[in-house]
Amino acid sequence: MRIGVLTSSRADFGIYQPLLSELKKRNVDLHILAFGMHVMDQYGKTVNQIKEGNYGHMHELSSLLKDDSAIGINQSYANVISSFGEFWKEHSFDRVIALGDRFEMSAAVQSTIPFEITVCHIHGGEETLGATDNIYRHQITLAATMHFAAAEVFSDKIKSLKPEDASKTFNVGALSLDNLNSLELPAWKVVCEKFKIPSKPFILITVHPETVGLENNKTHITEFINAAKQLMHKWHLVITMPNADASGLLYRNAFIALKKEFPNQVSIIETFGKLNYFSAMKNAHFLLGNTSSGIIEAASFGKFVINIGDRQKGRLRSENVFDINYNSQAIIESASEINTQPIFEGINVYHKQNTAVAIAEKLLDEKL
Repeated sequence: MRIGVLTSSRADFGIYQPLLSELKKRNVDLHILAFGMHVMDQYGKTVNQIKEGNYGHMHELSSLLKDDSAIGINQSYANVISSFGEFWKEHSFDRVIALGDRFEMSAAVQSTIPFEITVCHIHGGEETLGATDNIYRHQITLAATMHFAAAEVFSDKIKSLKPEDASKTFNVGALSLDNLNSLELPAWKVVCEKFKIPSKPFILITVHPETVGLENNKTHITEFINAAKQLMHKWHLVITMPNADASGLLYRNAFIALKKEFPNQVSIIETFGKLNYFSAMKNAHFLLGNTSSGIIEAASFGKFVINIGDRQKGRLRSENVFDINYNSQAIIESASEINTQPIFEGINVYHKQNTAVAIAEKLLDEKL
C-alpha cells in the first residue's frame, strides 16, 4: 500500500514517529510530504531531522510566507492549496494521513478534495475554543474519511459531524503516548550541553498566541513577560519558540528581548526534537504555557501544568492541569502552589495501549 504522510511542523512529526516506525516495519511504501515550517530556515528547517529518520520517500513543498498577519495567513493558506494541487496532479496514494489542526494542514487536506484522495485524520473531534485551529480541525474531519480519535468523547464528536463515517471512526488514544515508558530519552545533562542550558531547576515554557481575538495578544504577552521576570528569581526559564501562527512574531520577539535582557536566566530553544523535548519535560519542575503537550503528554511524565488562557479551552484534561487567565499575579500564585505539590500520580485520560499498532492495522485493512 502506498501511503502519504502530511507533516508541517516539529509538533506533528514528533507525534507521528511511533506510527511511522510501525508502518516501516510492515514494509509500507511510505512517502513523507514535508511542508510548512519544516522547510523554513527561521523555524530551524526541521525537514533535515525528518531525513535522519529514513522513514521513506521524501517530498518537500514550500508554501508559507513569513508574514503572520491575517492577510499573510490567508495568502499562505492559498499557497499551500496551490502547491499541493500541483503535487496531487503528479502523485497518487492509496491513503494520505493528516494529523491535528493547524491552518496549513487544513489547506493541504482541502486541496485533496477535487482529487478524491482518501484522507485519514488523527486527533479529530477535539475542541480548542481559543484558537482558529478549532475550525481547521473540523474542516479536516469533514474532508477525511477515516478517523483516529484520542478519546471516546472525541470519536463521538466525529460521528456527530460525519455520521456516514461512523464505521471508520476509531478511539485509539493519543499517538504521542505510545510506548512512552520504553523510550530511551537522552540524559538531561547531555541535552543541557547540546543546547547550552545551565544545570538549574527550571520551568519548561511554551506559549503560542491565541488566534481567536488577536487584538488581545499584546496584553497577553505583556502579562506573561511580567510574570516571567518574577519566576526567574526561583527557576531558570527554558522557552521553546511558538509556531507560525497569526501574531506569532509578537511572542517570538518578546522572548528574544527577554533573553537579551536576562541572558543567564533564560534559554530559548527553536526546536528540541521529540526525545530532547520529552527529556526536558521529564526533568522540568513543571510546565507553563498553552501548548497541547501540556494537556496531552505531561501527565504521563508526572508533571503539573499551568495552562494559560483559552487556546486549549474545551480540551479534555487530566487532573494535573491548572487553568488560569493571562494575569501575571495569577501565574505567580499558581507557580507557588505547584511548588508545594508532589509529583502528579494520577492517570492520563489520553492513554491507551498499542495506539500505533491499532492505527496501522486499520490503515492497512483494505476492507475499510
